[in-house]
Amino acid sequence: MESQFQKWVNLSYLAVAILVGYIVFSVSGKIVGAYDLEVRFRNIELILKGVSAVLGLIVFMVLYRHEQANQFMNEVMVELSRVTWPTQKDTSSATAVVIVMVVVSGMILGLLDYFWIQVVQWIL
Repeated sequence: MESQFQKWVNLSYLAVAILVGYIVFSVSGKIVGAYDLEVRFRNIELILKGVSAVLGLIVFMVLYRHEQANQFMNEVMVELSRVTWPTQKDTSSATAVVIVMVVVSGMILGLLDYFWIQVVQWIL
């Protein structure tokens, strides 16, 4: 099933495959360091890179050929194309409101904390 969003779906599959390869490389590097496997194996880093790349390629190919995954991701892309995204002005004003509310809430909580400390010190 080829759709207009297939290149974006494939790009997301590629990103997932790269992420999986990086995670496998990082975790296996920690394992190699913990068990001091650099001494036992020559070029262990090259082996880890190769295994990580092959595993990433396998993940990409499985996702690329999986019909249900492709159908789901294409439906997600269709839904995302229907989303009404806020304008820059809307985003800026909402951000300003959030910042002001955080500052006001922080001041109120700070005052309540100060008064509570004073009450506790007066009682003790």
